[in-house]
Amino acid sequence: MKKFVYLLSVFLLSMSPVKIFADAHEEKFGTAEEAEQILTRAVNLVKSNETVAFAMITAGMGGLMTKDLYPFCTSMDGVMAAHPYSAGLDMGDFTSTDGVKVAKIMLKNARVGKISKVTYKLGRPSGTDLSSEEFKKTALYTKVGNFVCASGFYSK
Repeated sequence: MKKFVYLLSVFLLSMSPVKIFADAHEEKFGTAEEAEQILTRAVNLVKSNETVAFAMITAGMGGLMTKDLYPFCTSMDGVMAAHPYSAGLDMGDFTSTDGVKVAKIMLKNARVGKISKVTYKLGRPSGTDLSSEEFKKTALYTKVGNFVCASGFYSK
């Protein structure tokens, strides 16, 4: 038992604060893999029933909103058909603070069955607001019927 306690103590003391912080970050913020899983779920729902899918996405139901991750779908003219914070907004001309024309890129390049990426700067969601601190966001997106659906993850 003493040997176990000793080894456990050595292990815990050997962990750097950076590693401990990284683990906490991983628990609080979504990863690329989790964003892709959420996008896949959203795409399957949209294929099954657009109305139900859009209601679930906007309400953040059915496991579609976890940590700081959420899916969203826009019509081909740039109007948010489903989004937990911005449903109904015209995002067709949305340009991030670092000059990326996010919606135009997604609408132009989205292909059925292919997940593409676009990276830009954006505040991270905090409750119903966006943080004033900007982060790099990578949105994974694809075309589903007459919509483009996406889910993005943040990094510093």
